[in-house]
Amino acid sequence: MAELDLVVRGGTVVDGTGGAPRTADVAVRDGVVVEVGRVTDRARRVIDADGALVTPGFVDIHTHYDGQVTWDSHLLPSAGHGVTTVVMGNCGVGFAPVRPGDEQKLIELMEGVEDIPGAALHEGLPGTGSRSPSCSTRWTASPTTSTSPPRFRTVRCACS
Repeated sequence: MAELDLVVRGGTVVDGTGGAPRTADVAVRDGVVVEVGRVTDRARRVIDADGALVTPGFVDIHTHYDGQVTWDSHLLPSAGHGVTTVVMGNCGVGFAPVRPGDEQKLIELMEGVEDIPGAALHEGLPGTGSRSPSCSTRWTASPTTSTSPPRFRTVRCACS
């Protein structure tokens, strides 16, 4: 059997099924949980989770990160609370997709609706700056260390 990428050892697992919390190890290979229980296989990285809760990542279905994601890869405070996936644009105002030439209108709208400085939006909005995707995108967290919040990264970009 191939070596595991990660074992989170000895944490209190609360798995979201409604079952009682239990002490267990969680094994991960290729980004997928492959075992929960007593894990004896070797891993490249082991996190001692004794005294800590081990839970699935949370999905935040109502955020206002549409602007913030262009300059804040941590998406604080959500990432620090265990959120690994965010849904954006569900309030009827979002940054993707945007028609070429309408970027300034969108910046002005978001300045008023979300009170975000136009200069910050200009840097990240497609067609105006240098960083943000030019289509509808899903961001998800990628683990950094056990003591720092995850950085969000683009995992899929689907233009409409």
